Amino acid sequence: MSGLTLRPYQNEALAAVEAAAARGVRRALLVMATGLGKTIVFAELIRRRAGRALVLVHRDELVRQAVEKLGLVAPLASLGVVKAERDDVDAETIVASVQTLARDARLRRLRPDFDTVIVDEAHHLAADTYQRVLGHLRVGADDGPLGLGVTATPERGDGQPLAGWEIVYRKDILHGIREGYLCDLRAVQVRLAADFGTLHVRAGDFVDREAEALLLDAAAPEHTVAAYQEHAPGRKALIFTPTVRVAHEMAKAFQGAGVAAEAIDAGTPLEVRREVLARFHAGTVRVIANCAVLTEGFDEPSVDAVIVARPTRSRLLYVQMLGRGTRLYPGKGDCLVIDVVGATDRHDLMTAAQVLQVAPRSLARRGVLAAVEEREADEARAAANGRLVAESVDLFRPHPPLPRESLHWVKAGAGRFALSLESATLILAPGLEDCWRVLLRERAGTRALADGLPLEYAQGTAEDFARKAGAGALVRPGATWRGAPASEKQRALLRKWRVPIPADMTKGAAADAITAHLAARP
Repeated sequence: MSGLTLRPYQNEALAAVEAAAARGVRRALLVMATGLGKTIVFAELIRRRAGRALVLVHRDELVRQAVEKLGLVAPLASLGVVKAERDDVDAETIVASVQTLARDARLRRLRPDFDTVIVDEAHHLAADTYQRVLGHLRVGADDGPLGLGVTATPERGDGQPLAGWEIVYRKDILHGIREGYLCDLRAVQVRLAADFGTLHVRAGDFVDREAEALLLDAAAPEHTVAAYQEHAPGRKALIFTPTVRVAHEMAKAFQGAGVAAEAIDAGTPLEVRREVLARFHAGTVRVIANCAVLTEGFDEPSVDAVIVARPTRSRLLYVQMLGRGTRLYPGKGDCLVIDVVGATDRHDLMTAAQVLQVAPRSLARRGVLAAVEEREADEARAAANGRLVAESVDLFRPHPPLPRESLHWVKAGAGRFALSLESATLILAPGLEDCWRVLLRERAGTRALADGLPLEYAQGTAEDFARKAGAGALVRPGATWRGAPASEKQRALLRKWRVPIPADMTKGAAADAITAHLAARP
C-alpha cells in the first residue's frame, strides 16, 4: 500500500461495513468528516471484496481523485473510467460520473453484474440521476450488490434523512479534531447592519438574490476585508458567497486593500479555474472567493481560514464549507472561520457554533476542543449542584482525548517540510503527482519511512513517529526555550554553513535555520 497504513477508525469503519453486510444490510452509509479519508476506506473495501465494483461520483472533476486514491491503496489490474469520452464499461473496477452514466445510451451498455457499488458524496442519493443508475444495478435488492454510500453529512440538501440507507459508522468533525486527524477550528462573527430576518426561503434555503442585495447594501465585502486583516492577516482563505456578483465584489475589495485575491464561479472556464487554484496552491494568491464551485471535492490542505459570506439554513452546506479548512498541513495550528452572516437572531441560520454545539463567544476565544471541554465542565458542575440538565449526546466521550498537539514544522528548500528530533530529522518531501515521501535523516544516512502518500497521511505518519520517539519540547511550537538567545554552538554551525545570523537571533530561530539546512540537502 505504498507505505499507507489504515488509521484505527478506518479499520473500524471497514469492520462496521462488513458486519452490516453479514447481517443483510444492502444499503449502508459511512459518515466521515471531510479530510478523514472516506475514499481510502472505500478503496480498501473494493480491494478486499471479490467481484466487480463501481464507484459513482457526483461530477466529472471528481473522477480523477477517486482513480488516484484507488491506485494508492492497491494498483488494480483492470480500472476503467466512464465519463465524457471515456467508456470503459467492461473494466473490473469502474469509476463513473453519474452525470454521464445516467444517460440512457450509457446505462444500457453497463452490465448489471457488480458485487460492490460505492456512491461518493451520498447526500445526493435522492436525485433522479442516482436513482436511475442504482435501480438499473438493483442496489438494495436482496440478491443485488452491496451498496455503500459515503458522505460527511448523512442528510439530503433539504435536511431530510436518506430513506432506505442505514448509517453503519460515523466519525464527525469533532472526533477528527480530538483525535488529531483534523486541525482545530476557531470562529469569529462579523456583525453587519443587515436584517437577515427579512430573507425569504425557497426550496429549503434562503433566496440567493435577496441575500446578495442584503450583503452588498451592508457593505459586506469591506467589512469582510477588515475582519480578515484584524483576525487572519496572511492566512490562506476561501470565501463562500451566495451569488457570482458577491464573489467578485469580495475579490475586488481584497485587491483594493492590497491582498492578492481572485474570484471563480461555475462560469469560469476550466483552464482558468485551474490556473487560479494553482496560484492559490503556490501562495501567490492568498484569498479566493467562490460561488458554488469549491464546496465539494476541493482539497487544499494549506487553507487556514474559511470566510462564510453565504447565509444558509442547510447544515449539510455549512459543514461542507467548514470541511474545506480542516485538513492537516505542516505548521497549521488551526483554521479560523470568519462568519459574516452568523451574527443574527434568526434561529434557522447555520453558524459554526451551532454546527459544533458550543457557545459562540467561547469559540471566538479558543479552539473547538477547548470550547467543548468548557461546555462539558459546565454540564458536570450543573449536575454536581443537583440541577436537572439536558443530556448532551457526545459521540466521542467514550474515547479519551489523545495527547496530540500541533508540532513545529519548518519549511525547507525544494518544497520540503522538516521536524527536528534529538538526533535525527524527519522530512516530508514532495514526489510525483501530489504524493509525498516521509524520510528519516540520521548520521548513518537517510531512509524512507513511507512513500506515495497524500500530504495529510505523510504528515500523520511523521508525527506518529515523532511522538513515539519522545520528541518532547523540540517539536512544541510554544516551548519556552525557543525565546532564549541563540547559543554560540548554534551560531558557529550557521557561520560554517554561511547562513545569515541576525544579532537578536533566538534559539528557536537558529534551530529552525539548522533544521531547514539539514532537510534541504539531497
